[in-house]
Amino acid sequence: MDEVGAVGERWDQAPCGLLTLAPDATVVDANHTFLQWAGRAREDVVGLRRLPDLLSVGGRIYWETHLGPLLEVDGRFEEVALELVTPSGRLPVVATAVKDASGKSVDVALISAWERSRYERELQAARRVAERSAAQTRALQNATAALSRAVGVDAVGAALLSAATGVLGGSAATLWLHDPDEGLVANGSLGEPPDALTAPLSGDVVGLRVAVERDGRVLVPLQGHATLQGVLSLAPRQEPAADPPDLEMLTAVGLQAGLALDRAQLYEQSASVAHELQNALLAVEPPDDPRFAVATAYRPGVEMLEVGGDWYDVFLAADGVLGFGVGDVVGRGLVAASAMGQLRSAVRAVAEPELGPARLLSRLDRFVEQVDEASMATLAYAELELGTGLVRYACAGHPPPLLLPARGEPRLLWEGRSTPLGAFSTPRQRSQAQVRLQEGDRLLLYTDGLVERRDRGLDEGLELLRNAAGECHDLPLDAAVEHLTRTMLEDELGRDDVCVLLVSWRGAPFESYLPADLRTPSSVRGAVAGWLAHHGSEDETCRDVVLAASEAMANAAEHGSGGRPDEKVHVRARVARRDDGSREVVVTVRDRGRWRTTKPSVERGRGLRIIEALVDDLRVRDDDGTTIVLRRGLRRELS
Repeated sequence: MDEVGAVGERWDQAPCGLLTLAPDATVVDANHTFLQWAGRAREDVVGLRRLPDLLSVGGRIYWETHLGPLLEVDGRFEEVALELVTPSGRLPVVATAVKDASGKSVDVALISAWERSRYERELQAARRVAERSAAQTRALQNATAALSRAVGVDAVGAALLSAATGVLGGSAATLWLHDPDEGLVANGSLGEPPDALTAPLSGDVVGLRVAVERDGRVLVPLQGHATLQGVLSLAPRQEPAADPPDLEMLTAVGLQAGLALDRAQLYEQSASVAHELQNALLAVEPPDDPRFAVATAYRPGVEMLEVGGDWYDVFLAADGVLGFGVGDVVGRGLVAASAMGQLRSAVRAVAEPELGPARLLSRLDRFVEQVDEASMATLAYAELELGTGLVRYACAGHPPPLLLPARGEPRLLWEGRSTPLGAFSTPRQRSQAQVRLQEGDRLLLYTDGLVERRDRGLDEGLELLRNAAGECHDLPLDAAVEHLTRTMLEDELGRDDVCVLLVSWRGAPFESYLPADLRTPSSVRGAVAGWLAHHGSEDETCRDVVLAASEAMANAAEHGSGGRPDEKVHVRARVARRDDGSREVVVTVRDRGRWRTTKPSVERGRGLRIIEALVDDLRVRDDDGTTIVLRRGLRRELS
């Protein structure tokens, strides 16, 4: 065998996966070991597949947001843990990549880390057990430390009650806090009912500086910097072997608790201001249009209740085009909130007719070059044509949108992806994708705090979201958002803000102007019937609604417009969701005349009675003309 053949054989049979990639990460060459791991033939990979496409979802996104830009800037990365998708499951690997001197190819080595991964998991499990044991020991030894860690008045009270019935030696305790108007008010209790005691007399505790025993209980003053914050009433243990209360320790803990309550009150005031600022920045008044509906939610991080960089927006990008997006600026606090406000304003400023999501992101790249705090921000932006249901969207390093069809299973939209805004290496031309919504379809945009957790992979979080969305088919929009956030955040393990934006396309309504001389009633009735059939109306409902609308049109033409051909009767029909999730058709007939109540006769005045018998609800409004609104439930959903 010649030397070249030997080298080729060593390359092919190496115990690690070896690849050569093009600059866009397409596999140019791969050895036998890698192909065997991936379970794919050479002709199915080489020249056709990008390495990120052969990784898990988390690895794919990490390549886009970190590894690709790192190769562009440094020309290499070393020992990065990834997961290769194989026929038998995921294979943990450690990847090292180096770009050649010409910059035209990248050499990659993948080393199997299965045993190492198992060892690390076992090591982490053992470490968790040890840390849990140490935490229990520290909790027993450091009762007062819990007060300094507590955030908010209620948290300080809970920490104090827990210490009082634990290391402080009480069998039960009740916390009384001072209210300027009501005096001492019970904040909580542990080991006894909240209403088991009457409040201590204010005169007995105002001048109290040390813990004292009174009537079989211990009163511990909670003295703040300037005033008495409250008092802890503690019942000592009665067991024969129980130690008597240590009044000096209780006094010291009471002093720290009073100072902790001072800090908690200041914190809550600051948090209130911060939340008001966040709400002001997120205040969005969606455009008023019956063709769509929007529901949103914002949840601050659990650990730090302050403003952050998550945001959403809904606005008209052009006539009949709804622009909406969800973004995430890196960091927290006022700096991130300020950058978030600027970036959201920039989105509105650069959006214009015929621009499209991809070019909008490219313009934002130039914007974030001037705002350092907005660098590496992620954004999912979409534009919905309200007349057709066509959505064009693009994601700059952001989690993929989730499509919730009115009929069918939810699915993630992975197309139209590119790097975060202002990344080290931004594409010259960003990509976008499109999807056409059917009536009742919904599109969910969200920030990564909804799906990411420290104890699970991103792909698992996305699958949980998809499953939770599958349970929302029949829920109204606001209830669907509430269900999704409650389900995804029920463990409260997240430490990030969460923004959720759910948009529903209701379809284009039927609209027509009928001459008051009723020259074209049959054509309008036929058009209404066809529109109803297209929107899922069965024959009986269709006949009843068309007859009711016809009566309303005739009444408007005759009584409201006097049958004059120059007057018009406005007829409009749309499909709406009721509170219980079912669908109904709403028909509005409007004229410019004033409503006159007439006594029915044998020949006349029977129209409203006929309409009432045909529909579920009939309303007549007499404001700037006369408007008749008919509602009738649809018995079946669209197929």
